[in-house]
Amino acid sequence: MPSKSQIEYIKMNKNKITEPILIIGSKEYDFDQRNFLKELKIIGFSDIIGIDIKKGKGVDIVTDICDSNSSFVKNYNKYFKTIICMQMLYSVGNPFNAAKSIQSLMIKNGVLIFSDIFTHRVNRIPKDYWRFTYDAHKLIFSDLSYVDSKSRIGITRLNKLVDFRYPIPEINKYHKGDEESYISYIFRKLYVKCFKTSLLSLNRLMPETSIFSIAIKTDEKT
Repeated sequence: MPSKSQIEYIKMNKNKITEPILIIGSKEYDFDQRNFLKELKIIGFSDIIGIDIKKGKGVDIVTDICDSNSSFVKNYNKYFKTIICMQMLYSVGNPFNAAKSIQSLMIKNGVLIFSDIFTHRVNRIPKDYWRFTYDAHKLIFSDLSYVDSKSRIGITRLNKLVDFRYPIPEINKYHKGDEESYISYIFRKLYVKCFKTSLLSLNRLMPETSIFSIAIKTDEKT
């Protein structure tokens, strides 16, 4: 299910998107409040293909992105100008194979709009295997050049995007958040101090954050 932050990130980078577009993990579920296809059409795009490992609404082609020898990867080699892959690779068995497929599907100067989990509770929709730092984005998509100025951190609990920086905002539990009141900050600080050895503190020790990035398939550094 696309989050508010994912849709916002796409809209923020509309000028980077050109057709044809591939959506990886395009299946729509009954509980979804948003979907990528609808949002892309609203902002003016229509040449879109959606793939997923399972058939369903929003899925044009059923395929496993981890299979770099699939007929889909072969038939659409160097075809897409934009690929959107958000909150997907955490659930695949081999993200390196998936990245290999994605890179082969992109034309030269094609754009990847990517996001995935940095810290999150275990999510079983359908499986949960991996967590990714920004360095991991660059490692698995080694053929792409990243636009560092476009990277963002998505704070799930607040449903907002902030500039990418270290330390990751919610990890630094003793600093007041930009939109946090002093009263809530004091109570949060007391909570962490009192329960730091308890299981109750895990939500604060492991807040829900994602990293968003944009990369281009070119030999030139951007």
